[in-house]
Amino acid sequence: MRKIALFLAIFISCFGYELGELKNIVKTDGVSGNFTQTKSLAGFNKSIKSSGEFRLEKGGLYWDTLEPVVSKVFINKDGIFKNENGKLEKTSANFDEKLFLAIISLDESELRKEFDIKTGGSLKEWSIELSPKNLLFKQIFKTIKISGDKAVKKIELDEVSGDKTLNEFSIK
Repeated sequence: MRKIALFLAIFISCFGYELGELKNIVKTDGVSGNFTQTKSLAGFNKSIKSSGEFRLEKGGLYWDTLEPVVSKVFINKDGIFKNENGKLEKTSANFDEKLFLAIISLDESELRKEFDIKTGGSLKEWSIELSPKNLLFKQIFKTIKISGDKAVKKIELDEVSGDKTLNEFSIK
């Protein structure tokens, strides 16, 4: 009986964790690096690729697309801002900043409001699958998958329309 209890304790500690535990391990502020975004549209054979640099700090994300078209944006709780000649100008883009920031910063309380959460892997190589709870997000997303190690390395958006977006991050 003790052997079974010991085995279960070891098994759970290796493979079971709560999202809140990741906040102590995963760096979500002061992170910078490169990204590649691949968008696959339903009904089209070719994917659309873009790449650039990002910086996550002070509750916001700097997202500088360098290929194929140069674009610089800053996203925080107040909105999405386009960098025009060194000056940030708020855009009127239809975008849920709060949700986006909750995903990249692994904000458990915000994510639990809108999604059912499944965790997988271990604390060293973790994965999270978000399944929408509310009707609006159910009309947009099938699932959102986030994975990484000491930082978020991959975000996959699987949309109801059949479109898929893959964001891959390499940390500097």
